[in-house]
Amino acid sequence: MKLGMIGIGDIAKKAYLPILSQTKGIELHICTRNEETLANVASTYRINQAYHHLDALLSSGIEAAFVHSSTESHEAIIDQLLDNGIHVYVDKPITYFSESSKRLIEKAKRKGLILMVGFNRRYAPPYRKLKELSTPNMILMQKNRGHHPADTRTFIFDDFIHVIDTLLYLFPYTIEEIIIRGKQKDGKLHHVTLQLESNKGTAIGIMNRDAGTTEEIVEVMSSDETLKVMNVRDITSHKDKKILDYGSDDWQPTLEKRGFYHIITHFLDLVRNDAQPYNGYERDLETHLLAEKIVQHFMK
Repeated sequence: MKLGMIGIGDIAKKAYLPILSQTKGIELHICTRNEETLANVASTYRINQAYHHLDALLSSGIEAAFVHSSTESHEAIIDQLLDNGIHVYVDKPITYFSESSKRLIEKAKRKGLILMVGFNRRYAPPYRKLKELSTPNMILMQKNRGHHPADTRTFIFDDFIHVIDTLLYLFPYTIEEIIIRGKQKDGKLHHVTLQLESNKGTAIGIMNRDAGTTEEIVEVMSSDETLKVMNVRDITSHKDKKILDYGSDDWQPTLEKRGFYHIITHFLDLVRNDAQPYNGYERDLETHLLAEKIVQHFMK
């Protein structure tokens, strides 16, 4: 399979190149305007197909592409890929706006192409374990960073969108009420809380980008058991006054624990199997629409 990669920055180097470079049956073609980065990555991973311009990559015969360029560039690049009949995997978000994200999703569906978003937490084994509590009464998620307040749209779409998507993944009920709170100062959003309400349960997501630390904690509670995951790794169960620490498998690679291996494999399997329908469009769109709702709340 001829596979393209557009943009080879930090996330591509940390998560995607290590996996794709070791995947059998892949002929990887990389593309970036940074000549030094292109040469270094091509040399490191022994990639012979390297391009400075997207048009050259599009002419190479690739079947699918991973888009790891800046969020601002996503819309134009995805448009070109879809117009050339190429399946797309894009880092979250699709774009910074729900309207353009919806347009691209609908375009992919019309063309019978895949447009998958890199919400890796849906595929992370620790979070799939949380999903086993099928009737939770409360879900709490915190994803905090130190000293990184940002403009509202960047904060929500580039970072908090992971919290949104994880809550929607874990919360099995119809949402009846949405409550949004946060703190803005000097044009920057410092923290946000999102509360999803159903008559069967509550889901609360918190992000503080002025917390002095980087951490991610998720708790799923039911009347019988509470499961807790720390930093997409360590799992603890509280049940019948007993605490069971599942810990983490030190032999399991980090990229597998965090879901990258599984989401990449899923995308490649869809492409290999004649692009069987991708069933994540509805959830991807719901996540982007809720992100837009939060942004609009703070722009009133």
